[in-house]
Amino acid sequence: MAKHDLGDLEVIRANLEGWLRDKIPNAQQLILSELSFPEASGESSVSLILRAENNGETLGFICRMKPRESQVFTDHDLPMQYNLMQMAGENGIPVPPLLGFEHDASLTGSDFYIMGFVDGQIPTDNPPFAFGSWVTELSDEQRALMWSNGLNTLAKIHQINLADYDVSGIPTSDKNASPVQHELDKFNQLITEDLRATMEPTLARAVDYINENAPKAGVRRLCWGDSRVGNIIWQDLTPNAVIDWEMAGIGDPVQDVSWWYWIDYINSVGLGVERLGGLPSLDEIYSQWHALTGLPIEHTDYYDLFSVVRFAIILDTKFAAMEKAGMGRIDNFSLPFVERQLKKCEAS
Repeated sequence: MAKHDLGDLEVIRANLEGWLRDKIPNAQQLILSELSFPEASGESSVSLILRAENNGETLGFICRMKPRESQVFTDHDLPMQYNLMQMAGENGIPVPPLLGFEHDASLTGSDFYIMGFVDGQIPTDNPPFAFGSWVTELSDEQRALMWSNGLNTLAKIHQINLADYDVSGIPTSDKNASPVQHELDKFNQLITEDLRATMEPTLARAVDYINENAPKAGVRRLCWGDSRVGNIIWQDLTPNAVIDWEMAGIGDPVQDVSWWYWIDYINSVGLGVERLGGLPSLDEIYSQWHALTGLPIEHTDYYDLFSVVRFAIILDTKFAAMEKAGMGRIDNFSLPFVERQLKKCEAS
């Protein structure tokens, strides 16, 4: 993860130190050390690692806030993310301990929330874990167990009874629209005129296809959004905390299952690395998820295309920004998958 420009980190450190002293019992003498950024993690919201000493005890926290600029997300609804983690925790889904949400943006330049530090390991994004990481050192059997445990957790998210909660703040489609329409609307905001003008023709055709063929039917459940193993803190091959809820919404959970597979597949096979042994196929993932939830597996070809197209557009957006900054042009390695999935959809 790149180190974000947040302004004066010492001012932020002092303000967070005061905030923690107010929130933690018997912490009037708490001392917060220099702030740091996590290594090899995501590129969405800002994460700051906080280390503190309080009465001889060492404490660890994570502070989440908005970046000043983002190449991927146009909006960062931090209160929604915080509320969703509370909801998930109440339904047996592992999340970090939540210390509180702060709406006063004057302290850090953004509203923010703070979580307790969770022990465990996170599969790396940069470079992708398939290129060599603690995940590659596992046996095939261990990786199979890890992926199965992760999918079990994903299924629990999709089984939350939304009728028990006020979900008015969670993005969703109009009841008469496709369950995925709000995701399409958000996705289309990424496609600027400049990006569309330079878009590879097959990708442009695929963008048109997903907009013109959104499924009219489908169940509506809470979707994690960025459902991938790299957004889980793992301990003993089991999820210890589900993190990063920026892309969450209410829609057809098949989109979550699809993203769970494709984000890993493209970041390995698409970059010329053989997919790690022990990982289930796409059909196996859909079958296991259906067995866990009892929910229908419908419109998978469409959601698989949407997954690879969305990933391709995210890459195009990032690569265009890098080229504009003088870092050279990078070919979009996801395009072969877009072409393959588009042909599959058009033939069905």
